[in-house]
Amino acid sequence: MRAEKRKKAKEIGKGAIEWYARLLASYPLIVLAIFLIFTIFAGYHATSMEEAVEGYEDWLPEDIEVVDTFKLVEDQFVGSFVTSTIVVETAPRFAKSEEIRDVRDPKVLKYVDLISERAKLVPGVISVESAADVIKDANGGRIPPSLRSVKGLLEKDEGAAQRISNYISDDYTMSLVRLNIITDYDPEELTGELKEAVNIKRPQGISVDITGDPVIDAEMMELSRSTMQQTSFFSFVAVILILIIVFASIKYGIIPLLTIVFGSVWAYGTLVLLGMRITPTTSSVLAMIIGIGIDFGIQVTKRFRYELQLHEREEAMVNTLSNVLYPMCIAAIAAVIGFKCLSLGKLPIMADVGTMMAAGVVFCMVAAITVVPTLLVLFERRR
Repeated sequence: MRAEKRKKAKEIGKGAIEWYARLLASYPLIVLAIFLIFTIFAGYHATSMEEAVEGYEDWLPEDIEVVDTFKLVEDQFVGSFVTSTIVVETAPRFAKSEEIRDVRDPKVLKYVDLISERAKLVPGVISVESAADVIKDANGGRIPPSLRSVKGLLEKDEGAAQRISNYISDDYTMSLVRLNIITDYDPEELTGELKEAVNIKRPQGISVDITGDPVIDAEMMELSRSTMQQTSFFSFVAVILILIIVFASIKYGIIPLLTIVFGSVWAYGTLVLLGMRITPTTSSVLAMIIGIGIDFGIQVTKRFRYELQLHEREEAMVNTLSNVLYPMCIAAIAAVIGFKCLSLGKLPIMADVGTMMAAGVVFCMVAAITVVPTLLVLFERRR
């Protein structure tokens, strides 16, 4: 009895696969048009995604004490955990020139005071502190006219001398402007505003640079984008060359590549539509999706070329999908289970990586059994 049920179930499954294969072989244009519409829809959402900066909430689970404490303090003291620093440093080019060599010089202090006032106007900046503030507090709101006057002021006021050591280095070659910034501000936009704020005429022999959390985050985002683009480009080129060499055909070398093209677009568009945040870590899995997803397209193409030696294109495609669809589904299910197991850990970022990889594999398999077969049938001449 059980044997008969298994046999009947097997026949039903085989019949469903054969019906699906004949549908693709008989109406390739209709099937391709449907998935092209979905590709445009998913592509629109994929191109509209904005890469988010990774924060503690991406790496740490919400139910641990340190995160609860951080949120409590963050709510009460906005911006206290995100800082940026403008570095003003002496950079004389000539040994015996009149260029500034001491950042306590009034010219440097006035310059520091000016960029501090400009930095206060940058959206997201909630407070600015510098050596100029210390000097003005100790001198009735004014900066002394000469370096000697500044030195004398600091010699008389020990409190000011101690405070200014937080902003000026021991050798008097570097002065810092410290900024406190709200935590949820866009780092790239903030960095651009700060660079605009310091882009003013400065005293001769002085260099200016910006560092801190937002600047580093903006740099990481830029590097991750460029790295992802380079990695994806070289991966595509390498895969194309290998497929053309293996299949000894440009047509059969390019068609399997559409598996990862369509699969990646569908995966990114769907996940963005579902509200998933795309971070530098999750976006870096594209190269891995390429390496895994291309296998599905190769299986379909390789089997189709083999079946063409014995059958017409429609019948060849029916036999192709009848033989590869089942093992491809098993491979995809195994991959999804493996990647989703990353969610068993406590790191949210690993769960997102697993979700991205699982979605990429599933959509690549779907592309391999929809788009690739229709194109193979369309571009293969009837014998």
